[in-house]
Amino acid sequence: MAANGAGGVGPPPAGGGGLLVPDLRTIEELYQPSLNGRGGPIAPIAIQATNFGLKNEMIQQVQNLCPFRGPGDDANKHLDKFLHVTQSMKVNGVSDDALRLHLFPYSLQGRAAEWFDHLPRNSITSFDQMAKIFLEKYFPPSMVTQADK
Repeated sequence: MAANGAGGVGPPPAGGGGLLVPDLRTIEELYQPSLNGRGGPIAPIAIQATNFGLKNEMIQQVQNLCPFRGPGDDANKHLDKFLHVTQSMKVNGVSDDALRLHLFPYSLQGRAAEWFDHLPRNSITSFDQMAKIFLEKYFPPSMVTQADK
């Protein structure tokens, strides 16, 4: 099992601190396919639209115009670009917050996508929370301190 960057095992903590809970599943359990899927870090959100699904054009815009790969990329710039790209995307019966939450994972590539996939299941309930967790990971306060020196 790999270290999570904080010296522990299992997924990184959602709030950026606290105790890590080790993942006690066996290797065999981890590699078993699941018909129900693991579920992602985004908690179910009430959506008024019937038959809601992201349009391919929306996903492609996010992937092409604001990709984020991980360390080395500017996290603040990524969020600004993501918000700019998604501000004109509207779906009847779907809040801007819900739409952004559903689109955000498509903006992540490489290690950033892996990081997102390992966040605790149903741990994210708003885009503001997602942005905060993202910035804690990719633009922690220590970076500001280092930049001031």
